[in-house]
This record gives sequence, structure tokens and C-alpha cells, in this order.
Amino acid sequence: MFLGASAYKNNELFYIFNYSFSIIPSDSMIGDEPDSLEPGDIAILKRDLYENIELGDVIVYQDQVNINGTPSSILIIHRVIEIKDDGSLVTKGDNPLNTEDPHPVTMNSYQGTLYAKITFMKPIVNLMINSKSVIFLGLTAVLVILLIWELAHIYSTINKAKKTEIAKKFETEIDEIKKQEQQRIYQEILDEEKAKIEPKK
Repeated sequence: MFLGASAYKNNELFYIFNYSFSIIPSDSMIGDEPDSLEPGDIAILKRDLYENIELGDVIVYQDQVNINGTPSSILIIHRVIEIKDDGSLVTKGDNPLNTEDPHPVTMNSYQGTLYAKITFMKPIVNLMINSKSVIFLGLTAVLVILLIWELAHIYSTINKAKKTEIAKKFETEIDEIKKQEQQRIYQEILDEEKAKIEPKK
């Protein structure tokens, strides 16, 4: 969770075993290619070496754009249409209305390469996007239930530990009483035997 939150804050992809995923939010990649993407598709991304990128690959990169007059860093997923002599990449969305992206992609801005896409979950994804508040409340409820369960488990564990400690203490006291009683009885037997042996005056 910490690593995921950190990646989200830095506008980066969060990878597990070199794979990540992202939900396509816009229509910039709608096209006729087999790996073209539509809004609601889930893109499975692979972290690869920058040197392995080839012409026609769909990649994710960071770019600076103006949002309401404020420069912001966002992630963009577009296709490589040219590899320049200096190694930088020229990209463009598959949508015919798109133009060539203004900033070339470099090793520092590159984030990952499209590995596969999932389209059959689109209705669920759209429901999630359009029902963020409901999902948030549902997740909050689940977290509260888990928290209550965990607190109850902790209380039960502590209570059980206390009972075990009391039982051990009680057993120790019983053993001590038994030892004292055995010692007393043994001493009485010794005194009786001694009295029988000693001559009467």
C-alpha cells in the first residue's frame, strides 16, 4: 500500500514482478491496430529496458501538460511512430484526430510498454469509474469491519494470554503448597520415628 501510494503521488506506475496495469481513461488510442485501446480497457504493462523499445510499440511515459493553467505531470499511453538518432521517441495516439505528441519520450520519462489488454471487464471498469463514491463507501465499510474484527482478535488474544498467565500462576502456587505439605508430612514422620528410637527417660 505504501509503495502504491508513493508511486501514485509521484505519478508513476506501481510494478509487481515487473508488471503493472492501468485503466485507459480517454479515446486517444482508439484505432484499427490489434493493440489499440478504448476507454475502459485495462492495459497490462511491462517494465522493459528503454533500449528494447521498437517502432510501433505502445508505451507509457510521463509528460508535463497544462491543466487549468497549472503545469502538471501525467502519464500518457501512446504509440511510438519514430525513433530519432539521439534515441528519443516520437509518439502519437492511434485516434486519427490526434497529432504527433509535442514532447519526445526519453529514458527518464519512459515508464513501461504495453504487454496485453483486457477488454471484457469494461462494464465493471466503467461502473467503478462512474460510482467512485459508492465504491469508496463500500471499501470504507470493509475496512471498518476488518478493523473491528482485528481489534476483537487482539482483545481475545490478550484475554487468552492473561487467563493462561493466571492459570500458570495458580498452578505454581498449588505446586508450592503441595511441596510445603509434603515437607511438613515428611518432617512429622521423621519426628515420630525419632521419638520411637529415643529411649524414654
